Amino acid sequence: MNCPSGRWRGLAWISSILLIGGFGADATAPSSEPLLTQGTYASAVGDFTLHLTAQYPEAAATDLRHMTEDLSLMLVTRFGPVDRAPFRVVVTVNRDQLDEWAGRELSPWIHAVALEYPSRIVLLEPAADGARATSDGFQEALLHELTHIYLHRLYPSRTGGPLPGWFHEGLAVHTSGGMNRSMHRALVRARLFRRFITLEQLRRIVHTSAGLSELAYAQSVVAVQFMDDLYGPGIFRSLFVGLRAGDSFRSAFASAAGESLDAFQTRYQVELLQRYNLLLIAADPNVLFILLPLLVIIAYFTKRWRGRLITAKWKEEDARGVEEVPRDHGD
Repeated sequence: MNCPSGRWRGLAWISSILLIGGFGADATAPSSEPLLTQGTYASAVGDFTLHLTAQYPEAAATDLRHMTEDLSLMLVTRFGPVDRAPFRVVVTVNRDQLDEWAGRELSPWIHAVALEYPSRIVLLEPAADGARATSDGFQEALLHELTHIYLHRLYPSRTGGPLPGWFHEGLAVHTSGGMNRSMHRALVRARLFRRFITLEQLRRIVHTSAGLSELAYAQSVVAVQFMDDLYGPGIFRSLFVGLRAGDSFRSAFASAAGESLDAFQTRYQVELLQRYNLLLIAADPNVLFILLPLLVIIAYFTKRWRGRLITAKWKEEDARGVEEVPRDHGD
């Protein structure tokens, strides 16, 4: 998600889903619950309860409720129906509260999380700028997490095994805002230093560092966007038909795409290298802001280097001029 300011920019929206990060399953709400249940409401993916602080503005709570309803309907309209099941939407006010409701300590760059068992979305309130649920970044974060909830409904991990992490996160980013500048930077760095990750390695996304997490998310959304480009936007609906029928991800993918998942992964690796070919980077407006400072630095040091060469040459010529002056020996 492209968050508007502060901690909701860049990595701030990165989510974590326990089905690929380790379950902490059946984690419950903290024993001392400072949040209040605001009510139960219906949505296209299931009934949901809002959990907010007593100080949460009523207008913002209403916006959050309608937002959850509208975004859930949008997902079902776009990708097809799913079995409805209840879930929670929890907005926390600090990281301790976020970790409590997540059931584990989250990495500091994770500010939102969707959990499958028990089903809930937990978000850290962007209260630093008073944005609450009215900011675009918060809406995109909610849509990102709702996409995970939708996939939980579509293909529960306890019945069919978890979907690949790259698809879970890639579709969530693709649906909620797509690539941002920091992701492009991560891909450029990976191309420069030959550090791309294979999709097989991305079946399980591990948040060991902010940089590695961002690269994993960037490569995941490139894979999903490449699916869209290669097979057409209907690929996801077709894939989901097979998943609803109980097929494995690999089998459903082959039926929907007309080729094996392995063949796609090979295509993806080639596409990734071509898309971030070093000769084409300069023409990409998304990474131009990276190259311009680099070119300025190179030009600066080149100018200094040339200036030092000229100065050294002048000193050398001056020294030679002194030596060539004939000495006066007198009569």
